[in-house]
Amino acid sequence: MSPRIIVCDDEPHIVRAISLKFSRAGFDVHGAADAEACWELLLKHPPALLITDYTMPGMNGAQLVRRIRESKSLADLPVIMLTARGFELAEQSGELNGLDLSAIVNKPFSPRELVVKAYEVLGYEAEPSTAAYRDSYSSI
Repeated sequence: MSPRIIVCDDEPHIVRAISLKFSRAGFDVHGAADAEACWELLLKHPPALLITDYTMPGMNGAQLVRRIRESKSLADLPVIMLTARGFELAEQSGELNGLDLSAIVNKPFSPRELVVKAYEVLGYEAEPSTAAYRDSYSSI
């Protein structure tokens, strides 16, 4: 079975680009246009990984991750945070204080590099040495 991921971003073109790359890499991808929709999806179909934008209307990515970390069933979910404020965000300990993020990826980003980061976060082989990984990696 393919690992399920959820991509949460209020910019549809980003969700589409990420979904395309991850689908080609063998993931079962689900998209959400905002943090509330993502939360509902997380509860119904818990993924192996969440990729979420930081800046979204309503609940932002940090607030979503706090909610996840407070949930017994989702507390250990790996999260990659996408942000155009990466360096600034990393320095704002108040905003991310106590958040366990697997990675922060700066926008603009390479979808290919994001897939590689996801493999690292999920503990998959970092290099395409197995046939299955090599096949999915080559289609990125």
